[in-house]
Amino acid sequence: DSDFLYYVLADDAFFAYVMATSKGTKMPRGDKKSIMQYEVPCYDIETQQKIASILKPIDEKIELNNAINNNLQEQAQVIYNDMFITNANPSWQSGQLSDLITVRYGKDHKKLADGTYPVYGSGGIMRYVERPLYDKESVLIPRKGTLNNVMYVNEPFWSVDTMFFTEMRLPDVAKFVFHFVKSRDLVALNAGSAVPSMTTDILNAMELLIPDADTLTKFENVVAPMYLTVQQNTQESSKLTELRDSLLPRLMSGEIDVSDIDL
Repeated sequence: DSDFLYYVLADDAFFAYVMATSKGTKMPRGDKKSIMQYEVPCYDIETQQKIASILKPIDEKIELNNAINNNLQEQAQVIYNDMFITNANPSWQSGQLSDLITVRYGKDHKKLADGTYPVYGSGGIMRYVERPLYDKESVLIPRKGTLNNVMYVNEPFWSVDTMFFTEMRLPDVAKFVFHFVKSRDLVALNAGSAVPSMTTDILNAMELLIPDADTLTKFENVVAPMYLTVQQNTQESSKLTELRDSLLPRLMSGEIDVSDIDL
């Protein structure tokens, strides 16, 4: 069953096997012969389908949550464009991004013990650690690597040393800052040579019109419910991921008996 095979290969056991049998030196490289010799649990087709039927709905719900979140962020971006670009008030004060935020450097996380606080890198959450680096609303901006992967965070977190985090200097401005930075092509502002890089000087010098406090509050009130839904969906997806990752090896090993499940 193709879905069952997918979960065989998604299991951490397969990843560990591939890494242990890789032929690379500096860069791990999967060995075809070894991969083809990987021992797959020998279940009949009905059992394979039952195992997949338990795991697949979890992944489908996670994918649905991600799709809803992406849609909500796109809607918020449309509202931002309408309020602050299409209908920008020419009387708003001209300024720089440094008028709204203070850019801070992330820190190395390797010596931290595991815990409950997410560690953000340019690709998203990397792990969870014992304590946060910052505990207020923030916009995370890659310092190295995938520069356009800007993130909004509204929970205590840790940011790695290749990721800037930001402190807000005005109330009701974090979501505005996120959409402003998100709409800019940071790759085009790349300051690196071999590795794409961003600097505090480039970020601080970004020019923009600074809306009045009432307009910022209006934008906050409109998009805040969208962001709350995104946060709730993300938390649900995190719990579902933990559930799936707990079930997968137990289903593959036969620890969980699926014989009584009716497809």
